Amino acid sequence: MRTIFLVRHADKISDDTDAPLSDAGQRRAECLANTLSDAHIEQIFTSDLQRTQQTAAPLAEKLRVKPVTIPLSRPDQLIEAIRAGKAENVLVVWHDATLPKILRALGAPEVTPIAHTEYDRFFILTLAAGATRSQPRLTSLRYCDSRK
Repeated sequence: MRTIFLVRHADKISDDTDAPLSDAGQRRAECLANTLSDAHIEQIFTSDLQRTQQTAAPLAEKLRVKPVTIPLSRPDQLIEAIRAGKAENVLVVWHDATLPKILRALGAPEVTPIAHTEYDRFFILTLAAGATRSQPRLTSLRYCDSRK
C-alpha cells in the first residue's frame, strides 16, 4: 500500500504570483507538521513557489526529509514522480487549481473544486502497490484551523 497525502499550500499573504505564507499560514504549516509527524512520510513534493515550500518546511525539518521541487507548470512531472516513486508515504503540497486534476490523474474520484480562499482541504489517497485493477481510496478532510 502507498499513501499519498495531498494539501493545498497554507494561507498566503497576498495574491502575488509567488506570495509567501501569512502568519495564519505559518501556524497552519506548523499544525500540518504536528498532524503528520507520526505518518512516516518518506518523500515530500512541492511546487517551485515559496508558499508550498514554506508549508512543507516544518514537517521536512522535523523529519529531515529534503522536499523535491517540481515547477508549478509541470503537474504531469509531479504525477509521474509520484507514480514512479518507491516511498510508501508521500506528502504533496500544491495549488488549488491543479490539485483536483492531480488527484484525478492518480485514480481518485472527482473532487469538488478548491475555492481560492480554502486552505484547509486535506486529501488522503491510498493506492494498492502493484495492483492494476484496484481502485484507489480517497479520504477528504479539513485540517488545522489557523485563525486561532
